[in-house]
Amino acid sequence: MEASVTNRVDNLTELQALLESDLSTLYGLVNTFGTPLTDGNIRAASGILRRWFGESLIGRLCNDLGLTPTFPVLDNAAALKTAALDPNIDYFLTAGVRLQDAPVMFIYNSSAPPPDRQLFSRPDAPYVLMSTGAFLDQRRVYFEGNFISTRDIITFTANKLGGVHFDGRRNERQAILQRAADFMTYGGPLNQINREPPGPLYMSIEPNGREILSGFHLEIIAAASSFVHLHMDGQQLVNFPPRRKRWISRLLGEKGPRSRCTDTEASSGGGTGTGASFTR
Repeated sequence: MEASVTNRVDNLTELQALLESDLSTLYGLVNTFGTPLTDGNIRAASGILRRWFGESLIGRLCNDLGLTPTFPVLDNAAALKTAALDPNIDYFLTAGVRLQDAPVMFIYNSSAPPPDRQLFSRPDAPYVLMSTGAFLDQRRVYFEGNFISTRDIITFTANKLGGVHFDGRRNERQAILQRAADFMTYGGPLNQINREPPGPLYMSIEPNGREILSGFHLEIIAAASSFVHLHMDGQQLVNFPPRRKRWISRLLGEKGPRSRCTDTEASSGGGTGTGASFTR
């Protein structure tokens, strides 16, 4: 019995140390203001998120400590419902990240003429605290009639960046996730990037960016920001220095970023006449 108790204490101490280390790493990744996001940021963040949520480490740690974890999450319920009911909208991404040190959320694609497109606004109380299950099950992306959750995004992105190969011919859900991730991509001016975007729409939104990021990559940063601001029994676990703290890391603010959306199919002779917009 004594050995069993000792092992449990040792495991608990290791998990606490790992949590502290991973939160510190994520804080550095999601607080790189003025520096473009990179594929390396996403790879590191998705691996940490998969460890804590995919392997249920957060549940094990909190159960042993007798604490209840909650996560501050952008309340997208009304906006997502509106997007899904609009027959002109085939793509909606919650996002809620800082680009150019300014917030971007509710990115969508609509085939309606610009004057007739939906106008999404930031909720009056934009953030809500969610349990682990609600956080992972929150629907973040709407794509061609399909809803995609935080859990889907973490698993898919971590596996993909970790080298796991999916055969879309054998797994229809994975094929949908891949198309949703690639549908609209983001980064710097195309003349600064040495490859073509994989999907039909590309938003140039990071003036110094040198890489192409998917919508799922933006969602990984949003999820990492929520994890960094983890609450235990209603109290924020880590208090950041006032000078450095920017609520939810890459989130919120008043000034919006400049952006330009390119229809990559139109540029190659195909285009559908659709457009993309975002709320800030």
